[in-house]
Amino acid sequence: MEELYRKNENETNEFVTKAIRLMLVFVLIIGALCKLNIFDVSDYIIDGFIFASLLPLVLPTVLVDILHIYNKWIKYILILCVVITTGIAYVVFTYQALIIFIVPSILATFYLDKRVMLFTGISTVIIIIISHFITGFYLFQPWIEPFTDIKLIMLYGALPRVLQYTFCLILLYILSKRYSKFISSLYSFMGEETICDRKDVKPTYGKNELDIDELDKVIGLMTEREKDVFKLLVTGHTNAQIANTLYISHGTVKNYVSVIYDKIGERDRTALVLKYSSYYRNCDLSHI
Repeated sequence: MEELYRKNENETNEFVTKAIRLMLVFVLIIGALCKLNIFDVSDYIIDGFIFASLLPLVLPTVLVDILHIYNKWIKYILILCVVITTGIAYVVFTYQALIIFIVPSILATFYLDKRVMLFTGISTVIIIIISHFITGFYLFQPWIEPFTDIKLIMLYGALPRVLQYTFCLILLYILSKRYSKFISSLYSFMGEETICDRKDVKPTYGKNELDIDELDKVIGLMTEREKDVFKLLVTGHTNAQIANTLYISHGTVKNYVSVIYDKIGERDRTALVLKYSSYYRNCDLSHI
Protein backbone atom coordinates (compact mmCIF):
# COMPACT_ATOMS: atom_id res chain seq x y z
CA MET A 1 0.00 0.00 0.00
CA GLU A 2 2.90 2.34 0.77
CA GLU A 3 4.19 2.24 -2.80
CA LEU A 4 0.75 2.96 -4.22
CA TYR A 5 0.23 5.97 -1.96
CA ARG A 6 3.73 7.23 -2.76
CA LYS A 7 3.03 6.84 -6.47
CA ASN A 8 -0.26 8.72 -6.16
CA GLU A 9 1.22 11.55 -4.10
CA ASN A 10 4.27 12.05 -6.32
CA GLU A 11 2.19 12.00 -9.49
CA THR A 12 -0.32 14.38 -7.90
CA ASN A 13 2.48 16.80 -6.98
CA GLU A 14 3.54 16.85 -10.62
CA PHE A 15 -0.07 17.21 -11.80
CA VAL A 16 -0.77 20.09 -9.40
CA THR A 17 2.46 21.78 -10.52
CA LYS A 18 1.30 21.59 -14.14
CA ALA A 19 -2.11 22.96 -13.14
CA ILE A 20 -0.42 25.90 -11.40
CA ARG A 21 1.57 26.60 -14.56
CA LEU A 22 -1.73 26.61 -16.41
CA MET A 23 -3.02 29.17 -13.90
CA LEU A 24 0.01 31.31 -14.72
CA VAL A 25 -0.86 31.11 -18.41
CA PHE A 26 -4.40 32.29 -17.65
CA VAL A 27 -3.05 35.16 -15.55
CA LEU A 28 -0.89 36.24 -18.49
CA ILE A 29 -3.86 35.90 -20.87
CA ILE A 30 -5.96 38.11 -18.57
CA GLY A 31 -3.09 40.60 -18.50
CA ALA A 32 -2.90 40.63 -22.30
CA LEU A 33 -6.66 41.17 -22.61
CA CYS A 34 -6.43 44.09 -20.19
CA LYS A 35 -3.55 45.59 -22.16
CA LEU A 36 -5.69 45.33 -25.30
CA ASN A 37 -8.46 47.22 -23.46
CA ILE A 38 -10.85 44.30 -23.79
CA PHE A 39 -11.18 44.41 -19.99
CA ASP A 40 -11.44 47.83 -18.38
CA VAL A 41 -8.60 47.49 -15.87
CA SER A 42 -5.90 50.08 -15.34
CA ASP A 43 -2.35 49.16 -16.35
CA TYR A 44 -0.95 49.64 -12.85
CA ILE A 45 -3.61 47.33 -11.40
CA ILE A 46 -3.07 44.48 -13.84
CA ASP A 47 0.71 44.89 -13.69
CA GLY A 48 0.56 44.68 -9.91
CA PHE A 49 -1.67 41.59 -10.11
CA ILE A 50 0.70 39.77 -12.46
CA PHE A 51 3.78 40.75 -10.44
CA ALA A 52 2.18 39.65 -7.14
CA SER A 53 1.06 36.33 -8.67
CA LEU A 54 4.41 35.39 -10.21
CA LEU A 55 6.10 34.09 -7.06
CA PRO A 56 3.33 31.73 -5.88
CA LEU A 57 2.73 30.51 -9.44
CA VAL A 58 6.40 29.94 -10.36
CA LEU A 59 7.62 28.54 -7.02
CA PRO A 60 5.94 25.09 -7.47
CA THR A 61 7.72 24.53 -10.80
CA VAL A 62 11.04 25.43 -9.17
CA LEU A 63 10.49 23.07 -6.23
CA VAL A 64 9.06 20.05 -8.09
CA ASP A 65 10.35 20.20 -11.67
CA ILE A 66 13.71 21.88 -11.19
CA LEU A 67 14.84 20.98 -7.67
CA HIS A 68 12.95 17.65 -7.67
CA ILE A 69 11.78 17.98 -4.07
CA TYR A 70 9.32 15.23 -3.11
CA ASN A 71 9.15 15.62 0.66
CA LYS A 72 5.82 15.01 2.36
CA TRP A 73 5.42 18.72 3.11
CA ILE A 74 5.75 19.80 -0.53
CA LYS A 75 2.05 19.23 -1.24
CA TYR A 76 1.13 21.79 1.41
CA ILE A 77 3.43 24.36 -0.20
CA LEU A 78 1.83 23.74 -3.59
CA ILE A 79 -1.69 24.13 -2.23
CA LEU A 80 -0.71 27.23 -0.25
CA CYS A 81 0.67 28.83 -3.43
CA VAL A 82 -2.70 28.35 -5.12
CA VAL A 83 -4.60 29.66 -2.09
CA ILE A 84 -2.44 32.81 -1.96
CA THR A 85 -3.00 33.40 -5.68
CA THR A 86 -6.79 33.17 -5.22
CA GLY A 87 -6.58 35.79 -2.48
CA ILE A 88 -4.56 38.12 -4.70
CA ALA A 89 -7.07 37.67 -7.53
CA TYR A 90 -9.99 38.51 -5.26
CA VAL A 91 -8.33 41.62 -3.83
CA VAL A 92 -7.92 42.92 -7.38
CA PHE A 93 -11.13 41.75 -9.06
CA THR A 94 -13.43 41.23 -6.01
CA TYR A 95 -16.66 39.36 -6.80
CA GLN A 96 -15.67 38.82 -10.45
CA ALA A 97 -13.02 36.34 -9.22
CA LEU A 98 -15.22 34.70 -6.58
CA ILE A 99 -15.32 31.25 -8.16
CA ILE A 100 -11.54 30.98 -8.04
CA PHE A 101 -11.65 30.30 -4.28
CA ILE A 102 -12.76 26.72 -4.97
CA VAL A 103 -9.75 25.94 -7.20
CA PRO A 104 -7.30 25.01 -4.36
CA SER A 105 -9.82 22.55 -2.91
CA ILE A 106 -10.38 20.92 -6.29
CA LEU A 107 -6.64 20.38 -6.63
CA ALA A 108 -6.41 19.13 -3.02
CA THR A 109 -9.04 16.48 -3.79
CA PHE A 110 -6.58 14.68 -6.07
CA TYR A 111 -4.39 13.82 -3.06
CA LEU A 112 -7.18 11.74 -1.46
CA ASP A 113 -5.82 12.91 1.90
CA LYS A 114 -8.12 14.39 4.55
CA ARG A 115 -5.21 16.30 6.14
CA VAL A 116 -4.54 18.07 2.84
CA MET A 117 -8.25 18.83 2.49
CA LEU A 118 -8.38 20.22 6.04
CA PHE A 119 -5.27 22.34 5.48
CA THR A 120 -6.73 23.66 2.22
CA GLY A 121 -10.07 24.46 3.83
CA ILE A 122 -8.59 26.33 6.78
CA SER A 123 -6.08 28.28 4.68
CA THR A 124 -8.73 29.20 2.10
CA VAL A 125 -11.17 30.46 4.74
CA ILE A 126 -8.37 32.57 6.22
CA ILE A 127 -7.52 33.98 2.77
CA ILE A 128 -11.20 34.77 2.07
CA ILE A 129 -11.44 36.73 5.30
CA ILE A 130 -8.09 38.52 4.80
CA SER A 131 -8.83 39.46 1.17
CA HIS A 132 -12.26 40.85 2.08
CA PHE A 133 -10.71 42.73 4.98
CA ILE A 134 -8.17 44.32 2.62
CA THR A 135 -10.90 45.43 0.21
CA GLY A 136 -12.66 47.02 3.16
CA PHE A 137 -9.84 49.53 3.39
CA TYR A 138 -8.78 49.80 -0.23
CA LEU A 139 -10.62 48.84 -3.40
CA PHE A 140 -8.52 48.70 -6.55
CA GLN A 141 -11.67 48.92 -8.64
CA PRO A 142 -14.42 50.47 -6.46
CA TRP A 143 -16.87 50.67 -9.38
CA ILE A 144 -17.32 46.88 -9.47
CA GLU A 145 -17.78 46.30 -5.72
CA PRO A 146 -21.29 47.00 -4.37
CA PHE A 147 -20.11 47.32 -0.75
CA THR A 148 -17.50 49.80 0.42
CA ASP A 149 -17.92 49.80 4.20
CA ILE A 150 -15.75 47.30 6.09
CA LYS A 151 -18.69 46.05 8.17
CA LEU A 152 -20.91 45.52 5.13
CA ILE A 153 -18.11 43.80 3.21
CA MET A 154 -17.42 41.35 6.04
CA LEU A 155 -21.12 40.74 6.79
CA TYR A 156 -22.56 40.52 3.29
CA GLY A 157 -19.39 39.54 1.45
CA ALA A 158 -17.00 37.45 3.53
CA LEU A 159 -19.51 35.57 5.70
CA PRO A 160 -21.80 34.20 2.95
CA ARG A 161 -18.78 33.35 0.81
CA VAL A 162 -17.16 31.41 3.65
CA LEU A 163 -20.43 29.47 4.10
CA GLN A 164 -20.71 28.77 0.37
CA TYR A 165 -17.10 27.66 0.21
CA THR A 166 -17.49 25.41 3.26
CA PHE A 167 -20.45 23.66 1.65
CA CYS A 168 -18.44 23.04 -1.56
CA LEU A 169 -15.47 21.83 0.51
CA ILE A 170 -17.63 19.30 2.34
CA LEU A 171 -18.88 17.90 -0.96
CA LEU A 172 -15.32 17.63 -2.27
CA TYR A 173 -14.21 15.94 0.96
CA ILE A 174 -17.01 13.36 0.65
CA LEU A 175 -15.93 12.72 -2.96
CA SER A 176 -12.29 12.34 -1.91
CA LYS A 177 -13.17 10.00 0.95
CA ARG A 178 -15.36 7.87 -1.30
CA TYR A 179 -12.64 7.34 -3.89
CA SER A 180 -9.98 6.79 -1.23
CA LYS A 181 -12.12 4.06 0.31
CA PHE A 182 -12.70 2.52 -3.11
CA ILE A 183 -8.95 2.41 -3.87
CA SER A 184 -8.16 0.91 -0.45
CA SER A 185 -10.86 -1.74 -0.92
CA LEU A 186 -9.54 -2.56 -4.38
CA TYR A 187 -6.01 -2.88 -3.05
CA SER A 188 -7.14 -5.16 -0.23
CA PHE A 189 -9.06 -7.30 -2.69
CA MET A 190 -5.96 -7.79 -4.82
CA GLY A 191 -4.02 -8.81 -1.73
CA GLU A 192 -1.38 -6.29 -0.77
CA GLU A 193 0.18 -8.30 2.03
CA THR A 194 2.76 -10.83 0.88
CA ILE A 195 4.35 -13.73 2.72
CA CYS A 196 7.92 -13.81 1.48
CA ASP A 197 10.39 -14.34 4.28
CA ARG A 198 12.57 -16.68 2.20
CA LYS A 199 13.32 -17.00 -1.49
CA ASP A 200 11.65 -20.43 -1.57
CA VAL A 201 8.39 -19.14 -0.07
CA LYS A 202 5.64 -18.22 -2.48
CA PRO A 203 4.03 -14.77 -2.05
CA THR A 204 0.25 -14.82 -1.92
CA TYR A 205 -1.95 -12.15 -3.48
CA GLY A 206 -5.52 -12.95 -2.50
CA LYS A 207 -6.51 -16.03 -4.49
CA ASN A 208 -3.54 -15.79 -6.88
CA GLU A 209 -0.15 -17.22 -5.98
CA LEU A 210 2.86 -15.61 -7.64
CA ASP A 211 6.18 -17.40 -7.39
CA ILE A 212 9.46 -15.54 -7.31
CA ASP A 213 10.26 -17.36 -10.57
CA GLU A 214 7.71 -15.15 -12.30
CA LEU A 215 9.73 -12.08 -11.39
CA ASP A 216 12.90 -13.86 -12.53
CA LYS A 217 11.24 -14.39 -15.89
CA VAL A 218 10.11 -10.77 -16.15
CA ILE A 219 13.52 -9.41 -15.14
CA GLY A 220 15.23 -11.77 -17.55
CA LEU A 221 13.59 -9.98 -20.46
CA MET A 222 15.24 -6.68 -19.56
CA THR A 223 18.60 -5.02 -19.98
CA GLU A 224 20.48 -3.79 -16.91
CA ARG A 225 19.22 -0.22 -17.35
CA GLU A 226 15.65 -1.43 -17.87
CA LYS A 227 15.96 -3.36 -14.60
CA ASP A 228 16.93 -0.16 -12.81
CA VAL A 229 13.97 1.68 -14.32
CA PHE A 230 11.60 -1.20 -13.56
CA LYS A 231 12.58 -1.35 -9.89
CA LEU A 232 11.99 2.37 -9.43
CA LEU A 233 8.75 2.19 -11.42
CA VAL A 234 7.16 -0.55 -9.31
CA THR A 235 8.26 1.03 -6.04
CA GLY A 236 6.19 4.12 -6.70
CA HIS A 237 8.53 6.53 -8.49
CA THR A 238 7.24 8.81 -11.23
CA ASN A 239 9.03 9.27 -14.55
CA ALA A 240 10.49 12.57 -13.34
CA GLN A 241 11.87 10.94 -10.20
CA ILE A 242 13.33 8.05 -12.18
CA ALA A 243 15.04 10.49 -14.54
CA ASN A 244 16.47 12.43 -11.60
CA THR A 245 17.64 9.26 -9.78
CA LEU A 246 19.31 7.65 -12.79
CA TYR A 247 20.59 10.94 -14.28
CA ILE A 248 18.85 10.45 -17.61
CA SER A 249 16.37 12.59 -19.51
CA HIS A 250 12.62 12.42 -19.03
CA GLY A 251 12.19 11.35 -22.65
CA THR A 252 14.66 8.49 -22.17
CA VAL A 253 12.69 7.28 -19.15
CA LYS A 254 9.47 7.32 -21.17
CA ASN A 255 11.18 5.19 -23.84
CA TYR A 256 12.43 2.70 -21.24
CA VAL A 257 9.01 2.49 -19.62
CA SER A 258 7.35 1.90 -22.98
CA VAL A 259 9.80 -0.91 -23.77
CA ILE A 260 9.19 -2.45 -20.33
CA TYR A 261 5.43 -2.34 -20.91
CA ASP A 262 5.87 -4.13 -24.23
CA LYS A 263 8.12 -6.83 -22.76
CA ILE A 264 5.83 -7.51 -19.80
CA GLY A 265 2.59 -7.15 -21.76
CA GLU A 266 1.08 -4.79 -19.19
CA ARG A 267 0.62 -1.04 -19.69
CA ASP A 268 -1.20 -0.24 -16.43
CA ARG A 269 1.37 1.34 -14.12
CA THR A 270 -0.77 0.93 -11.02
CA ALA A 271 -1.25 -2.76 -11.77
CA LEU A 272 2.54 -3.21 -11.96
CA VAL A 273 2.99 -1.48 -8.61
CA LEU A 274 0.32 -3.67 -7.04
CA LYS A 275 1.75 -6.85 -8.52
CA TYR A 276 5.51 -6.45 -8.08
CA SER A 277 6.25 -3.86 -5.36
CA SER A 278 6.02 -6.45 -2.57
CA TYR A 279 8.84 -8.48 -4.12
CA TYR A 280 11.24 -5.57 -3.78
CA ARG A 281 9.97 -4.65 -0.33
CA ASN A 282 9.88 -8.08 1.32
CA CYS A 283 12.10 -10.44 -0.64
CA ASP A 284 15.78 -11.00 -1.09
CA LEU A 285 16.34 -10.29 -4.77
CA SER A 286 20.12 -10.40 -4.75
CA HIS A 287 20.02 -13.42 -7.04
CA ILE A 288 18.24 -11.48 -9.78
